[in-house]
Amino acid sequence: MFEPKENPLALHDVKVRRLTAKLAEDNHWYTTTQLWYAAARKTNKAANSGTAGCGIVVPIIIGVVLIIVGVTGDTPGLAVAGAVLLVICAAIIALRVAGVMKRAVVVKMPLDQFRKEIIGGWSRVYGTPPGGIIDEPHVRPGPPPPQPAFAILSPDLSVLACLQVNDVGRWFNAALAAKVADLPPAVPVAVIHDASLDGELFLATARHELRGRRVIDLGLRPRSVLAAKDPFKLRTKDRQPERIAWLKANTDLTPKELEWLGDGWSSPVAALRPAQLLARVKKVADHLRRAGGPDPAERAAKAVGFMTWPAA
Repeated sequence: MFEPKENPLALHDVKVRRLTAKLAEDNHWYTTTQLWYAAARKTNKAANSGTAGCGIVVPIIIGVVLIIVGVTGDTPGLAVAGAVLLVICAAIIALRVAGVMKRAVVVKMPLDQFRKEIIGGWSRVYGTPPGGIIDEPHVRPGPPPPQPAFAILSPDLSVLACLQVNDVGRWFNAALAAKVADLPPAVPVAVIHDASLDGELFLATARHELRGRRVIDLGLRPRSVLAAKDPFKLRTKDRQPERIAWLKANTDLTPKELEWLGDGWSSPVAALRPAQLLARVKKVADHLRRAGGPDPAERAAKAVGFMTWPAA
């Protein structure tokens, strides 16, 4: 159905099936945004590793051709023009390598276009969307557990949708919230956020508003992205030195992390697969259980005898 040369993410049917199978491993549900990032990973990696990007290749070729035509055709004007073009291209490459000229790194296909052309196109051809996918706008917040052991706070609606449809409330007795005001009282709070300026500011603000309560950072942290072998990274040309200065004064971010953020880099937490997100939640749930004993729901079950029979 899909032709790699006809879409910016170079997708074809076999690749989409492979990506969805990886996201849905262990029978997990995944969101449209998670598939979008997974589909963009290869082109994103190329954009991050290239020193100048594909856009510089065409002018270089033109410059070389002009020089050859100018020399062989005895038209020195063309040769000079080609040489000037090559000098300009070399200068651009040097400035980018030196970090003087910044370039943005974005997903080549906007999410709305991906939803319409890729997900919509797949549904039209095969009759249903890819197996295991959930589109975030269709996920409605459910009731929290009556006695949650902890809460998960995230500004990313894709992450919250993924955690909800994979039933973290039942498996880990965790409540979900996008805002501090929606959190249940008293319980520990695990924050999931992007490795980005906005993500670090969200975490710092949550810590401030929840002072006196236990706040656990589940990432992503810039230091984790910097240490990762093949992270999904984006970059904006926008620079916000005032926000970097605030983070420097009010957080434990290292100079290397601050430099990375100040240079416009980020990594979206929604690029993690469901299995990776759930592993983070399981880790904090296990830690809290070991630190504080059974959660409230488990204590209530034991009190009425619901959990005593298997041990008899």
